[in-house]
Amino acid sequence: DGSAIHWYAGGMDRLLDGAQGNPNMHRMVSELDVMNVDKSHILLGSEACHCPSTGYAGGDLNIAWARATRNAHTILADLAAGSNGFIEWNLILDSVGGPNHLGNMCDSPILAVPHRALGAVDIPDQLFFEHAGHPFGEVHGDHKTREELNSEGFPAKFLDLGIAVQPMYYYVGHITRFVRPGSRAVHALVDESSPDGPKSRTFRPQEQDVPGGGINDLARNGIEATLWPCEGSTRQEWLLNEEKQLQVFGHDWLGVPTTSCLGKVADKDMGGLMLTTCDMTESGSSGLFEVVPIPEEHRVNIVLKNSKVDSKKSCLVAQPLMNNGGAYGPRGGAQVNIGSCGHSWAEWIFDPSTGEIYSTVFDKFGGEVCLTTGWPFLQVGAFDTSATGEKAKAAVILNEAGESANYVFKNNGKTLLTGSIPPHSIQTISFD
Repeated sequence: DGSAIHWYAGGMDRLLDGAQGNPNMHRMVSELDVMNVDKSHILLGSEACHCPSTGYAGGDLNIAWARATRNAHTILADLAAGSNGFIEWNLILDSVGGPNHLGNMCDSPILAVPHRALGAVDIPDQLFFEHAGHPFGEVHGDHKTREELNSEGFPAKFLDLGIAVQPMYYYVGHITRFVRPGSRAVHALVDESSPDGPKSRTFRPQEQDVPGGGINDLARNGIEATLWPCEGSTRQEWLLNEEKQLQVFGHDWLGVPTTSCLGKVADKDMGGLMLTTCDMTESGSSGLFEVVPIPEEHRVNIVLKNSKVDSKKSCLVAQPLMNNGGAYGPRGGAQVNIGSCGHSWAEWIFDPSTGEIYSTVFDKFGGEVCLTTGWPFLQVGAFDTSATGEKAKAAVILNEAGESANYVFKNNGKTLLTGSIPPHSIQTISFD
C-alpha cells in the first residue's frame, strides 16, 4: 500500500508546482513513523507538472530552461524528504500542453509538433482533437526556425521528426538514467565552500560583500523562508529597510522586477513564515522587526514589533524540520517562525554589509545556516544505487544560478573530485 502526493502550488504561479511545501513532506513521513506504518509503505509523487502551457509555446529560452530546472529541484527535494518516486503529468502533449477536456494546459518533457516535421504538408499547427486553441496567446515556438530552436535546447534532429524534445526531458534524464528503481536517497548537502566561514562563500569570493549567483527569481510573494547552508547568493540577501521590514529583491521568470518582505504570521498550510507584500497599511501582512543585541554575545534577537504577543515571545526563530530533515539533514530547509526569544533558536548574526542573516544553532550538524528565499541556487541529491546493478552511488548536482559554481565532491570526508558546474545546468556523478 502507499500514499499519493500531488504537486500543486496552491493558486500561485504554476511554475512553482512541486517546489513549495516540502516541509509538509517531512511532516508526513514523521507522522507515518508515529503511526507505526510499515516501512514498505510507498510515498509517490503522482502528478508532477508545470503550468500554464509549455516552454515551446512560451518561445523564450529562459522559460523552457527555468521549467527544466524547477522540475529537477522538485524531484530531488521530494526524494530527499522520503518520496519513493514520481510520475510525470504526461510524457507527451501537443504544442500548447493539451489535449485537456478542462482546458488545463500544462507542460511535458516531449511535445508532438507534426507540422514541424521535414516534408510535412497540410498538417495544421493544432490537430482536430485540440479544442483549447491558443489559450495563452500565440505559440511563439512555431515562429522560430529549427536553427533557433536547436540553439535554445530543442534538438533539430527531433524537430525534423515532428517532435519537440524540451530541456526538461534532459534534466529528468539526469535523474532517471542513473537513479534506477531500487535506489534510495542518502544524506547529501551542499555545504559552505571554505573554512573561512562568512568571509568566503560559494557565490561570494573572499573579501567581497556583494552576493552572487545572479538575480533572485524567488523574491516573490508566497515563497517560503527557509534555512540552508550559506552560499553567499542573492537568495540569502536581506535588507532591513527604513520601515523595519526584512525585504528581498529580484525578478520573475519573465524578467519583471519583484520585491517581497518577510511575513509576521506562519502560513496555516505551510507551517512557517512566508514572503508577502511589503504593503504598509494596517492590514499589511509583513513583519516589522527590530534587531536587538543579546548581552555579552556576538548575536542578536530579531524581534517582531507589530505583534499582539509579548515581545519576549515575538522573536524570529529557527523551526527544525520533522523527519530530522530526511536525506538533507536538519540544515537542509528548516523553516522559520515567531517564538520565544530565550531559546538558542532565536539567536542570529546579521551582517548588513552582505545582507546575510545566519544562525549557528545547527553547528553540531555541520555548520551555519542562512535565511533563504525558498531554497539555494546550488543543490545536490545523493543515492545508494547498489541494488540496481549499476555503480554503487550516484549524485545529481543542480545549479539554478546565473553563474558557474566550483565544488569539491566528498564522500565520507574523502575528496573524490573537484569540478565546476555551469550556470543553469545539471550534472550527475556515478561512482563506487
